[in-house]
Amino acid sequence: MVRRKEEYPKRGELVIGTVSKVNPYSAFVSLDEYGGKEGMVHVSEVARKWVRDIRTWVKKGDKVVCFVKNVDPEKGHIDLSMKMVSDEQKNRRLQEWKKDQRGEKLLEMLGKEKGKTLDEMYKELGFLIQENFRNMMEPFELVLKKGEDALERRGIPEKWIKDIKRVAEENITIKEIKLKGYLRIKDYNPDGIERIKDVLKKVREKHGVEVKYIHAPLYEISFTTQDPKSGEKKLREAGEFACSLLKDNCECEFSREEFKEM
Repeated sequence: MVRRKEEYPKRGELVIGTVSKVNPYSAFVSLDEYGGKEGMVHVSEVARKWVRDIRTWVKKGDKVVCFVKNVDPEKGHIDLSMKMVSDEQKNRRLQEWKKDQRGEKLLEMLGKEKGKTLDEMYKELGFLIQENFRNMMEPFELVLKKGEDALERRGIPEKWIKDIKRVAEENITIKEIKLKGYLRIKDYNPDGIERIKDVLKKVREKHGVEVKYIHAPLYEISFTTQDPKSGEKKLREAGEFACSLLKDNCECEFSREEFKEM
């Protein structure tokens, strides 16, 4: 199970837990990433609405996301709140946790190859990943998208980089998505059509995108990528490059959405 280096969570942290016990005025939550340490959610912290019966809101075995209000390591007390977590925060935290679980499985596989236990792998690599990445799956995905240098820049020791890449290549399929943008081009010069063709050829060659004629004056720019964030930047740069070449007696506009006006 995914675990953290620290013995206790920090105040303000969003934690994943499993409801272990429900009383009339409180619920106890076993913190999955902190060795099963228990935190308490008072009935007033269960929901933003008035809670008449706590059991209508939480049941034993429920997986919950809680906000850490207070931590007292000396007494072993952890005060939690469910109502302070928005639906968006809950969904995002659960997604990150699922990625942590997937990343942990790859870490465990890597450990078995090296004759190391999962505990040993956490000490050597797992906790370092948690310190430098959003989740434990990220380094495995990043090395496929950006290469080995990306891991080195994020603090991964050189001795582990090639192994991380190999395990990632053997177990992960990065989905490609197709990004599209649109150009509206009007060239009022006598040789306008040829000028547009020349510009679009340069766009293809410089940015490696596909350019498709829709109908005058619209053109579609597209390409496939495994990295949507950098892909958005590349697509916009291609559109801006096209318009930079069409200045004299021309109109050029780039948009990520299809133009309404034809």
